[in-house]
This record gives sequence, C-alpha cells and structure tokens, in this order.
Amino acid sequence: MIYTGEKCPVCGKKFVEGDDIVVCPVCGTPHHRDCYNLHNACANEGLHAENFEWKPEAKAEEPKAFEEHGKNGGKTVVCPNCGRENPAEEPNCLYCSARLYNVGTAIPPFPNMPYGARVIEISPDDTIGSHKISDVASYIRNGASRYIPKFYAAEKTGKKFTFNWAAFFFSPYWFFFRKMNIIGFVLLLVSLFTTGVCTTPRFVEKTEAYYASVEQYQSGELSVEEMSEVSKEFIKTPEVIALASVELAIRLFGGIFGNTFYKKKIEKDLTDFKAESKTDEEYQLRILKRGGTSMVMTTLGVLGYYCAEQLLISFITRGN
Repeated sequence: MIYTGEKCPVCGKKFVEGDDIVVCPVCGTPHHRDCYNLHNACANEGLHAENFEWKPEAKAEEPKAFEEHGKNGGKTVVCPNCGRENPAEEPNCLYCSARLYNVGTAIPPFPNMPYGARVIEISPDDTIGSHKISDVASYIRNGASRYIPKFYAAEKTGKKFTFNWAAFFFSPYWFFFRKMNIIGFVLLLVSLFTTGVCTTPRFVEKTEAYYASVEQYQSGELSVEEMSEVSKEFIKTPEVIALASVELAIRLFGGIFGNTFYKKKIEKDLTDFKAESKTDEEYQLRILKRGGTSMVMTTLGVLGYYCAEQLLISFITRGN
C-alpha cells in the first residue's frame, strides 16, 4: 500500500516518497519510524481491543495526462507500487508519485527482451529470484529505482555482472552501508594487513621526507618542478605501489561483485523473513525493520579502521 499523502498519527505530518515508514501489524496504522520508536508502540494501540482498522484518507487524483496518453495507444510502464499503468516517458507514477522502475530511452536496448526494445516494463508482481518486485523494493528502499532494473534485466538476459560505481568509489564502506558487514570487515582486514606489512622503516622515512617537502612547497621554498620530482620519487617506493595496488583491487572487487553479492543477500534475507513469519504482516514488518541501509555501521567502519590503522602504525614504528 502507498502511504504518500497520509498523515503520521504521532507528528501529524504527511508522508512523502522516501519516508522510512513502520506499519502496525495489528491495525495497519502507518508511522514514521522515529515516531513509532518514540513510544515503541502503535499510536492507536488503545483501539486494538475494539478491532480498530486503519483506513487511508488521501485519494490520488486521476491525471488527465494519462487519459490522453491512453487514447493515443502509447507505450506504458506499470508502477511497482500501485500497479497502475503510466506513460513510459514518465519518471514518476502519475497516480501515487512513486519512482517508476524503467530505463527510459536506453540505447542500445537490452537484447532478447520480450517486453519491448526501449522500455523495461516491470510489474510489482514480477519477481527477482522467487520474490516480488514490491518486496525487493521495500527491502532496498534507498536506491531501489537504480538496483531493481539492474537485477531484473540481469535475470532476463542472464548477465551475471553489472558494475557498481558506488561500491567502487566507497568500497569497503559501501558494504557496511548495504548491511553486508562480513564482506566489509574482511576487506578492512585486508587493507589493515597491507598497511602493517608496508609500514617499514624505509616507508616511514620516505613518507616523512615527502610531507616535509610538501610543507616546503607550501611555504615557497620548493618550486613546482622540484615538488614534482619529489612526488615522482615517492610514488616509486615499493610500499606505496603495494598500498595503491591493494586499494585499487578492493575498489574493483566492490565495483565488479557488489551488485552480485547484494542481490544474493536480498534473496536470502527475504527467504529467511518468510520462513520466520507466520503472516504477511509479520513478513512486511521484518522487511521494514531489517532491510534498508545502515549509516551506523558505515560510520563505525570508517572510525574503526582509522583507529586500528593509527594504533598499528604507532605500534610498528615504536618497535622500530
């Protein structure tokens, strides 16, 4: 169900697209997650004994633009949230404002697609693996409009790998953000181990000399040409090359395999949620609680690695 335009019973504010919403499994009342956590209970809990059932108040208007498009017989795409058809060129649903999972006018088109050469038409009842698109979207939340077309097209074409630029630039912390903590932790250990191996007396000496040259350059004691020569010599240091190579390897790992691991995690988690849930309401509640992203683990990963790296370097240099 779409809650855009409905009011949170705690703060009174209307829900907008992208809000983190928790739904009461008893009466179906939607809340902002923060509002729900404020009391750790449904705002209408006192009415549960009376068999209260929440009903939506907001009604979406039927836009004229869609009616005109339908008359012309144009290509349409199905909204993954409300299930209604929309003109294919629309980025958002004309009825509920949800993001449409289409690829617009992608060129070249995906090969061997039975559903059209220019638009991927995805219904909320279509599946990725054995799970509905709507459930996958609820699990992903942030960035669902980017990942779902990739996962869906990969299944239809049999393409195993798609490159993930976010995972490339922010690996290994992207894995923490997407709640793949074990992979993120292993990659941090690899990076930390490489730092320990490369923190040799020669590397420490070269690094100190390099930063001393940077200070001289900033104060005007070194020319641009002299600083350039210092930099060239520094990056030729074997330890610097090793550190840069491992960092690049970690980034490439994230970029090449990030989507594959994320898709497998989604399918596994949704399968586990179904096995743990007795009702569909429990299943949806587990998706809301345990899906999404984690800025907490991302921050802990960044701070944890920085502290561990500084302690390791301090220990090694003190021993030397």
